[in-house]
Amino acid sequence: MEPSPDSDDRAIDAPPASRRAARGAPTRPPSRWQHAEVLAIITEAPDAVTLRLGLEDSAGFLAGQYYNVRMTVPGRVTPIQRAYSVGSSPVPNSSIIDIGVREVPGGLISPLLVGTLAVGDRIEVRGPVGRFTWTADDGGPVLLVGAGSGVVPLMSIIRYAAASNLDVPIRLVCSSSGFAHAFYHGDLSELAQRHPWLEVTHTFTRDPHDDRATHHRRIDQVMVADAVANQSPERTYICGPPRMVESVQEWLAELGVDPGSIRTEKYD
Repeated sequence: MEPSPDSDDRAIDAPPASRRAARGAPTRPPSRWQHAEVLAIITEAPDAVTLRLGLEDSAGFLAGQYYNVRMTVPGRVTPIQRAYSVGSSPVPNSSIIDIGVREVPGGLISPLLVGTLAVGDRIEVRGPVGRFTWTADDGGPVLLVGAGSGVVPLMSIIRYAAASNLDVPIRLVCSSSGFAHAFYHGDLSELAQRHPWLEVTHTFTRDPHDDRATHHRRIDQVMVADAVANQSPERTYICGPPRMVESVQEWLAELGVDPGSIRTEKYD
């Protein structure tokens, strides 16, 4: 696919592994594009929304996967497609999915999804896709590291754990420019209060005086070391800009975390 300003194409690095059937796992991959109805539009940030979509046909999905979205764009002969991660849990109802969309200035699809859709509209989707997944069978402890909209598939993992009544230690380190631009900050706070197994660390890169964040800088080696200091993760998921993803991988390896236990997804 030709790169574009709002390309959400994923570069996924996931070690091959045998997987047992899990709750929420797809029983068959949908082989066609389908129409999904916009059931709700939830504002996540000044430039980002969650689109709650009702699927015509659902084969289930795994926490961490994404769906492709296809739209007709003015001035383009053929429809344009982009990939957007699911932020909702596959249980109890995989026929309704929440996809997270951040508008990219000059983008082809994201401005349409964020600014022009209304409840009741229908868009074309295809999925689920991706190996950046976690189920109860994968175990833990789990470390999640995300920046910007890279938090979306990580939220799917957290919500799946909560909806499945699991008790696996999960630690999330998430970076955003500031509180107003932090995806799911309200839901994450509520989930952390209700579930002792969840620990959330925010870092804000452009709001140095906001005490709702533990740190006020980009994710760095010190933060990663702190995240694994008392409990080395059995599974790690890193999602966001390529440089951040690759740096966190390197720091974890230096800290003795097994590279084979790390899954990554890069948002270009």
